[in-house]
Amino acid sequence: MPLKDSFDELERLLIAKSTDYEKMRALVKEMRHVHEISRMLGPAQDNLYASIARGHRRALVHLESGDIPAAMVEMAGAVSWFLRRFQGTDPLALPKAPKIAEELREARQLAERSEVLREALRHHSYDIHA
Repeated sequence: MPLKDSFDELERLLIAKSTDYEKMRALVKEMRHVHEISRMLGPAQDNLYASIARGHRRALVHLESGDIPAAMVEMAGAVSWFLRRFQGTDPLALPKAPKIAEELREARQLAERSEVLREALRHHSYDIHA
């Protein structure tokens, strides 16, 4: 049950002055579980968003200095990390992540025609957290 639905159901029970304590306990337990997952994902999201910005910033610095090959290597590295992260994943197996699935299809198509991306995939050297 989505978290909002759990809150709504608990509120409904409280307004009705329900004595269905087992149901209320189950709702609170579920809400705690969702809270714990959110707490654990916080640092992961922090790292991911910072990594995305870092890769774009590095590429922009290379572009501003006129070093297009270095910018291409930086961006190919970021795309190669994404492709390695989802290696072996069928985009059709990601119905709850349609944007990731679409990007995975597009990145795989790009890898077929981009030498710099294929080179980045061969070296496995790009770390989005570095």
